[in-house]
Amino acid sequence: MVIATGIDPVQLTEYAVVLSVIALPLTFLPILLVARDRTLMGEHANGLLANTLGWLYFVVICVLTVTAPILLLATNAGGG
Repeated sequence: MVIATGIDPVQLTEYAVVLSVIALPLTFLPILLVARDRTLMGEHANGLLANTLGWLYFVVICVLTVTAPILLLATNAGGG
């Protein structure tokens, strides 16, 4: 179906990856918040190390969320 429309499948994949990077913090944050909540998770809640690494990873995700669309547009989707 994609080939019949004339859309370049590689370019479509690049746009899909950038859009998924934009949505990633919106899905990761609730999981991070629930994983550290002792009332919900009980003894299975994240400890200090897991919580710190989770927030560090969340910061990296947020930086990528901001930079991915800028780089996509600046490089003309990798085309130069």
